[in-house]
Amino acid sequence: MWISKKFLVLVLCLLLGLVLSGNLTGQAFRPVLEKVKADGVISIGMREDARPFAYVDERGEHVGFSVDMAWLLVKKLEEFAGKPIRVEGVAVTAPTRVPLVVNGTIDIEMSSTTHTAPRDDVVDFSEPFFISETTFMVRKDSGIKTLADLNGKIVSAARGTTNLKALQKIIDEGVIKPAALVIVESHTEGLLALQTGKIDAYFTDTSLLMGLRMSAKDPENYEIILESIHAEPYGWMMRENDSDWRDFVNHFLIWTLQTKCVDELATLSHISLVVNGTPKDIQIVAECKEPGFTIFDAIYDKWMGPGSAVPIPRSAEFNALLKGIQWPDVLEVWPAKK
Repeated sequence: MWISKKFLVLVLCLLLGLVLSGNLTGQAFRPVLEKVKADGVISIGMREDARPFAYVDERGEHVGFSVDMAWLLVKKLEEFAGKPIRVEGVAVTAPTRVPLVVNGTIDIEMSSTTHTAPRDDVVDFSEPFFISETTFMVRKDSGIKTLADLNGKIVSAARGTTNLKALQKIIDEGVIKPAALVIVESHTEGLLALQTGKIDAYFTDTSLLMGLRMSAKDPENYEIILESIHAEPYGWMMRENDSDWRDFVNHFLIWTLQTKCVDELATLSHISLVVNGTPKDIQIVAECKEPGFTIFDAIYDKWMGPGSAVPIPRSAEFNALLKGIQWPDVLEVWPAKK
């Protein structure tokens, strides 16, 4: 089992206060790669409700695009360390994810976290692996079609998210004048509030709204209004001032973008790991659907491709971003430490 988020919530207020005051940011930690090589363990935080990036499926398993990337990252860490690496998995929420990176509970958070300047003050981010926007979902019979239609309505977003901050900003600026702003603790709670009529509109990233909509029993009853109020570039979070670890993660991302799926199919089709003491056999992809697919393409197609449960087309701008973050010669020097 993953470490219970109920226990972690108990210490959240204290941790968050320490983070905001800067009392933890200067604390010394062992570099992650040093710890991994010496102890053979990596601690990874994942969301439970951020479909299709990181969520818990009907079997109680952590799955999603970033989860598959996490398993693959561990295999490259094993190659780097020259030995098996155990995974300590920690379930994180929107409010707990930053404090748990800062205080060293987790070595990396791999879900769908937006890279923002305030967060960058206390954590480091990988290069962006996805771009989304803050939009909102409504019941299809609500008659709501634009932001302006939210005047006098009840709107909502999750605590600890950039979506809540963006929503509060447009309310403060008078862009919309809702009857109330309801803050929920998770996307799952937000969907339930929308289903039961407690709110009229739920705000989060478009990609996550697509996942929430598809997870509903009656997805056809909900509509996503694609009127953006905020850009959301996703990155994986790590502690500050551990550049070797950040470089390793960035090189890993570049490796997935530059390596053909067919060249790593043996690994992608079967990964054996020990997660929280339990052996796991994981299949990331069983086949490479297109000859030219990179590893990134194959995993993206699995979770967000045309035949997936949450299809999210890749825009020309997104593909240009992925091309732009690839610096040369990574495959010649990585993952070995020169």
